[in-house]
Amino acid sequence: MKLHDIITLIQVLSGAGILLLAALLGLKTRKDVPGDLKWKWLAVISFMLFFIVCYVLFVFILLRYGYPPLEVFTGSMFLGGACFVYILIKITRTTISQLIVKDRELKLDAEQLHKSLDSLKEVNKELEQEIARRVLSEEALRKSEEKYSSLVESTEDSIYLLDREYRYLFINKKHLSRLGISDNGYTGKKYGDFHTQEETNRFAKIVDEVFKTGKSLQLEHNSLRDDNYFLLTLSPVIESGGEITTLTVVSKEITELKKMEEELRTLTLTDSLTGLYNRRGFLTFAEQLLKIANRMKSKIYMLYADLDNLKRINDTFGHQEGDEALKETARLLEETFRESDIISRIGGDEFVVMPIKDAEENVAPITERLKSNLARYNEKKDRTYVLSVSVGITYYDPDNPVTVEELLSRCDQLMYMAKTGKKNSSQSTAEAKIPNKAVNHKDHREKSSGIAQNRLPFPE
Repeated sequence: MKLHDIITLIQVLSGAGILLLAALLGLKTRKDVPGDLKWKWLAVISFMLFFIVCYVLFVFILLRYGYPPLEVFTGSMFLGGACFVYILIKITRTTISQLIVKDRELKLDAEQLHKSLDSLKEVNKELEQEIARRVLSEEALRKSEEKYSSLVESTEDSIYLLDREYRYLFINKKHLSRLGISDNGYTGKKYGDFHTQEETNRFAKIVDEVFKTGKSLQLEHNSLRDDNYFLLTLSPVIESGGEITTLTVVSKEITELKKMEEELRTLTLTDSLTGLYNRRGFLTFAEQLLKIANRMKSKIYMLYADLDNLKRINDTFGHQEGDEALKETARLLEETFRESDIISRIGGDEFVVMPIKDAEENVAPITERLKSNLARYNEKKDRTYVLSVSVGITYYDPDNPVTVEELLSRCDQLMYMAKTGKKNSSQSTAEAKIPNKAVNHKDHREKSSGIAQNRLPFPE
């Protein structure tokens, strides 16, 4: 066998070995080949095995028969083809391995993405639930605001919101109507833009007090706008951090209530028959008058008058005529004394007067005026009876103070003395000195302030 035949044989055998390695590598790679390509890949391996068998047979024939002669070139082609196939299989295997790695990475990414999607679904579900809750909450808030707005706008009370600079932040329709402005006419306006300076200063002090203390305040307010009375309730609006930046004012009109209070006060202090003060009213104002006398160190007097023969009038002419006699007596007293004097009916036929003036004035002109008024009244032709009163007068001295009740008791005694004197004489003059309850010694009693005069010989 020639040298070139030996070289060719070696090349062919080497090529066959390389093909065998390529076939084994292909078989090993087959398990990594994607499922849809495995049969095609097996066909390629089978074709390679077929070539290997052919190579082996070719070598066997060459060794057995030495025919046909082979050239080195032919062997090189066989060897090169085998190397090409091996390299191709190797590259293919590497590519397939990379694809497998990427596929695994893709699967891992897909799994992670799937988990992320699940998490996103959960988050999205929670978000949807939160949105649903917020929608319900906003709807409830909206309904609550509508309800609050309806209440605020439908009430007959004035409601408004102010800041620390006394600027209006909100005014309901009722108060807009009172101020005489449009819905947006208060924007940027202050309390002082709609009220007098005096009202603004007084209101500002109250507002500052609420901001300072953080406590609600109530006060009555007499509006100069229409002379109506209002009850103002000022309440701080406390933020979540505890800061007070605004306050609400609710203004409720109480004009009718004030009128009722005045009427009730009048009923409790006024005699319903004569219109004069009753006993309660007299005691109330007389005590204030004594306080003023003590402070001013001035004397004042008290006149106690009793209508004579009221029982006889009632029995003879009826109680209606007796009421008329009481009314006429009250009218005569009002004619005799000043409007500012305290004139009252403290009992059935008992009247008391305390003039708002020093006792230094001469009492005689007043008593004469009362006597004259009585005489003029009795001169009327249509009179079926004579109107007559018995009078007692006592003085109050701030240096020897006594109570109103004690003055009344003294006057009552002096009046009774006058009434008794009338029964014994058509004209009675009496003077008496009633001791001060707080002074016990005889010399002091003679100087007491309790001086009474019964000098009115009024007709019976």
